[in-house]
Amino acid sequence: MRVILATESYRFSSSKPPFSGVTVFVDRLAGYLAAKGHQVMIIAPAPDFLEGSVSEQKISDNLLVEYLSSWPNPFRSSSRTVAPFGLAAVKKLMDGFRPEIVHLQDSAGIGVAVLRAAKKRGIPAVITSHSYLEFVSSYLRFFGPLDKMVGKAVLDHIVRVSNECDALTAPTRDLSRTLRRSGVSTKIYTVSNGVELQRFFPGPTEKSILTKYNLPAGKRMIFYVGRLDKDKSLETVLKAAPLITAACKKAHFVFVGEGSSREEYVEIADDLGVAKHISWVGHVAHGSEDLPKLYRLARVFIMPSVEGQSIAALEAMASGLPVVAANAGGLRELVKDGRAGALFKYGDPKSLSAALVPFLLDKNKAVECGKRSRAEALNHDLEKSLAQMENIYEAVIKQNQ
Repeated sequence: MRVILATESYRFSSSKPPFSGVTVFVDRLAGYLAAKGHQVMIIAPAPDFLEGSVSEQKISDNLLVEYLSSWPNPFRSSSRTVAPFGLAAVKKLMDGFRPEIVHLQDSAGIGVAVLRAAKKRGIPAVITSHSYLEFVSSYLRFFGPLDKMVGKAVLDHIVRVSNECDALTAPTRDLSRTLRRSGVSTKIYTVSNGVELQRFFPGPTEKSILTKYNLPAGKRMIFYVGRLDKDKSLETVLKAAPLITAACKKAHFVFVGEGSSREEYVEIADDLGVAKHISWVGHVAHGSEDLPKLYRLARVFIMPSVEGQSIAALEAMASGLPVVAANAGGLRELVKDGRAGALFKYGDPKSLSAALVPFLLDKNKAVECGKRSRAEALNHDLEKSLAQMENIYEAVIKQNQ
């Protein structure tokens, strides 16, 4: 097959690389398809404003990345917005590559441009919905009293673009159902994001990792891995921190990642008097051998946002960690309250503290829950998810012949 992956988020698209689930998804899928002998083109924003409209990078014989000229995204410092003349280059790229199918990662500029060009050329399209509308809503505060109206317009646009595609994939059944209720009528496949089970697994703490990242020894660590952006709701964790550290003196928070809200979060931690209980590790590349070792330092993993599924949560589960997550979105399917972790009321610091503290105070509870967490992760083997996506491409192409 000849496949185009259209994405607004890619690992070389910014000088400030985000720990983005979409970035990881695209990178893994492209690598899998290329290794299977398929020809793959990724179309993504360039990390800067180009003199021309397109810059090309050859990753391997079967994998090519085309970067479109872009400028900074005003809402997220770690992402870019494609310039109009960059989008105009999409038609030329498609005519040169001649894809059999295109796969959109969202309904933003690049995705829409690729979809429009594909439809005119009779090329089938698949779109993946990675998140709930709450992801977009967290960036609509700029519009003040108009945020609900803007939010509805955004949702209508997402539904309209999705229905122009031949198929849609979502990582959880909950998100699939939510999209259907929202008006998506195209065929929906539920495909887990998957996790590298041979890379993320339970194991002992390595003291060298503590030293490398200047993390304190002898603490009961609460881990978060991901972007430090508004949609991740980390202020809920910070507001819960005084309650958690009062209940467990050895509690220590470790935030792995970067984002546009880091300075704001550091300031909140200072104001709440919990800065000494927090380590800001910064960006760690997803492919780094340190990342699995960092997960294995933790007692518990936390995810306070509304997630489509969360690759980071899957990795934590594969590493044998209980997951404390907001009782919203796709994480409800993974955590299964009381089995693989615990759920708390979204946005409620007291509820978060009540859900998390028992894992800090009772090691046996954390270990037993972590075993069930690992068992659940075994149902999300990455190779199976990637093969399922490949099969969906083949089915969509066949039905359009």
